[in-house]
Amino acid sequence: MTVPNEFSNHLSSEALVAGAVQPATVAGLDIVVWRTVSGRLCAVARSCPHLDWDLADATVEGETLVCPAHGWSITCAGRVFKCNDFGREDEKGVTRTWQTTERDGMITVTSQESE
Repeated sequence: MTVPNEFSNHLSSEALVAGAVQPATVAGLDIVVWRTVSGRLCAVARSCPHLDWDLADATVEGETLVCPAHGWSITCAGRVFKCNDFGREDEKGVTRTWQTTERDGMITVTSQESE
């Protein structure tokens, strides 16, 4: 059975400019929503998969969210990697993502959970 859950309360498009990170809750789960430099909306779990650092303190670098603790990067698709000093991307796994939509000046984040 699929149960849709949405969050749209007080998350305006205007408040989430390129490079901004906003904490939110969907179906009781803590997430962060951010806008990449190119303007794409993304949403992932609020805790970094490395050491559970709070990604509400993360920064947006280009098209990725970067954890402030150890520099792990997260893409909109949930891909997690660490860039070494030479630019090589070392894969670190994946994290959960949520679908985002933008309409009439509001951002909606939808979670589709299977039971």
